[in-house]
Amino acid sequence: MKIAVIGSGGTLGSAIARWWNTPAVTFGGESADDRITGLDLPDFNVASRRFTLDTLGEIEPEVIVNCAALRFIDWAESHPNTARTIHVQGTANLRQAADRLGALLVQISCAEVFGDTDPDAPPHTEDDIPAPESVFAKTKLDSERAASEAGDFLIVRTSALFGEAGEQSAGNMADTVLKSSRRTRSLRVLDDRKVSPTYTVDFLRGLRFLIHSGARGVCHLVNSGVTTPASFARALLTECGLTRHEIEPISSQQYGEIAPHSRNLTLSAAKYAALAGAPPMRPWEGALRDFIARRQASLENIGSANDDAKEH
Repeated sequence: MKIAVIGSGGTLGSAIARWWNTPAVTFGGESADDRITGLDLPDFNVASRRFTLDTLGEIEPEVIVNCAALRFIDWAESHPNTARTIHVQGTANLRQAADRLGALLVQISCAEVFGDTDPDAPPHTEDDIPAPESVFAKTKLDSERAASEAGDFLIVRTSALFGEAGEQSAGNMADTVLKSSRRTRSLRVLDDRKVSPTYTVDFLRGLRFLIHSGARGVCHLVNSGVTTPASFARALLTECGLTRHEIEPISSQQYGEIAPHSRNLTLSAAKYAALAGAPPMRPWEGALRDFIARRQASLENIGSANDDAKEH
C-alpha cells in the first residue's frame, strides 16, 4: 500500500517513517511492505491547493494520512487565520486530492474538540457532541468536517501523544519534561486536567490496523488509563531514575494560559477495542516504560557509534 504522510516532520509523522513497517507496529503476521512518502514544510505546503494536488497527483498514494497541525494552542489563539489555513484549508486541499485519486483520507484529530468539560467526567466517546472553545480546537473540529466530506475517510482522535520528537516537532509531553529536567530539578507541571497519555508506537499499531482492516468514520485511539500531566511527569522521571527531581503541581491559572484549554482530554477507546482483531491498547504506564527503554537503547547506540568513530 502506498501511503503519503502529511506533516512528516512532527512527532507522529516522524514516528510513522521510523516504525510503520517494523515488528513493533505490524501485527498478526501481516506483511510489512507499505511504501511511506513523507511530506512537510519547507518542501510541501498543504495550504497551497495547486501544489498539493500536483504533488499528490505525482505520488498517487492509496492513503493520505494528515498529521499536519499547529502545536501551540495559545499561539493559535492570536493567529486564527493561520490556524484556519493550515487546519481547514489544508484538509480541504487533501480531501480534493484524495477524491481525485480515489484514496482514503485519514485525518488525525484530538480530544481538544470537546471543549472545557468536567475533568472528573467519564472519557469522551465518539458519540459525544464536540463543543470547542479555543481557535485551535474550533479549527481542528472544522478540519474533521472537511475530511468527512471526502468520498472515503477515517477520522482518528487521540490524546496527549508522547514519543521521540520529530525534526519539526514542537515537542510533546514526555519530550518537554525530559528537556526541562536537564535544566532544573524542580519542574512546575499542570495538575488540574485529565489526559489519556498515548505512546506513538502504540497509536501507530492501532492506526495501521484501522487502515488495513477498512475501518471508516470516527474512532478514538488512546492507551488505556487516565492521569494528570503532573502525575505523568512524576512517573516519567521515576522511570528515568531521576529521583532527586521534584514535580510542583500547578493550575492552568498559575501557568498563565491565554486560550481556553480543555480540562478533560480523556478519550474512550471502547469502540476500537470492540473491533475484531484489534491490537489491544495497553495501559499508559506500560507504554511509558517501553518508551523509556527504547529511548535509552537508542542513546546507548548513538554513544557506541560515536566511540567507534573516534577510534577511527
